[in-house]
Formats: sequence, structure tokens, C-alpha cells
Amino acid sequence: MKQKIFEIFKKAIETFENLDNIEIIATFGSITKFDNTNFDDLDVIIISDKKSYDDFIFYLQKKFIEKNFEPIVFETITKKPKKEKESQVFIHDLNYRSLSDLIEKEWKSVVNSMKSEMVVLYGDKNFPEKLPFSKISKEELLGNIIKWSQKVKTEEEFRIFQKYLLKIIPKLLRDYDYLDLSNLKEIQKLLNQKFSWNKKLEEVRNLIAQI
Repeated sequence: MKQKIFEIFKKAIETFENLDNIEIIATFGSITKFDNTNFDDLDVIIISDKKSYDDFIFYLQKKFIEKNFEPIVFETITKKPKKEKESQVFIHDLNYRSLSDLIEKEWKSVVNSMKSEMVVLYGDKNFPEKLPFSKISKEELLGNIIKWSQKVKTEEEFRIFQKYLLKIIPKLLRDYDYLDLSNLKEIQKLLNQKFSWNKKLEEVRNLIAQI
């Protein structure tokens, strides 16, 4: 299914008639790794004005519907919807006005991931090379995650937070092995255990604050 979603995305780019005001269309993350069946959402990176982005996303949604998928667009991982049906395809809105807008808006760890994993499907294939790679401190790496943990108030918000942590922790341990992130391993073990979500949240907050 992952490869089918990727092919629909590519075909939408090839057949979209108004690419003139779009500088880059790209993606990154799990959608590009066909040897791994895990798949959460389609990250759509577009450098363009808002109208051109909206026009393309509307067209992309139409192409998914034609193939009997139900596309759902969301803007931020902290508000990602819950998947109810196998036919749903979550499209992560990553629209930026320019390279500098991308660098300013995104977490440094996300920019690092884009630099190493981005696949450009339309536009300058060398675009990832223009992204800076940041050697990040623990505070910079985990600061936004700590802030997010403090905002979690409901079980549904925790579900989204937990799913993100379980996805990102192995990657952080691999990519930032120069940092002491041993507490992340403890958080990973904790999240895989079965007990109340609010107790888990309390323990995650305590562990992550100690890193």
C-alpha cells in the first residue's frame, strides 16, 4: 500500500497543470523506504505561495479519492487525527514560502532529517544540500518535545504524543549518538508497558526533564 500511495503522489505531480509558481515538491520519512512496511503519513514538502500549495493539495486529494482512498490533511503532528479506516491517507502539510522560511519554522532535528532523507520529486534535486546540518545539544533536541509534553491534557492528546515518541526515539538514538540519551531508552520501555495514560505521562515528563 505504501508504494501505491507514493505512486499516486508522483502521478499527481506529473499531471498537475500549474507548477509554475511551485519551486519544490518533495517528501521524506517512511514513505520513501519500501523495504519497511511501516507507514503513518505522507509528508508533502512544498516551497511555494499558499494558493499554489492549496491548488496542488486539492488536486492530490482528488487523485487519492479517484483511487478509493480517503485523504485527510493535517498541519501539525501535535494535532494529527486518529486513523479510523485503512483507506484513510494522512497528508502532512509542510508548506513553506522559501528555504529560509523552512529553516526558521522547523525544529532543527526535523531539518537534519530532511537534509538526509528528502526525496525531491519536482524542482531542484540539489535542494537538500542547501539545508544546514546542525550539531544539536540535548536541550535543543528535546526542548520542543518537553514543551509538547507539558501541553498534553487528554488521553487522545497523549495517544498522539506517545505514537510520535515511539516513532522518533529509535531515530534520535541513532542520529545523535554523540549525546547521552539513555533516558530515552527508559521512556521507550515505559511507553510499551500497559498502565494508565496519565501515569505514563507523568513518568515521561519526569524522565525527559532529567535528560
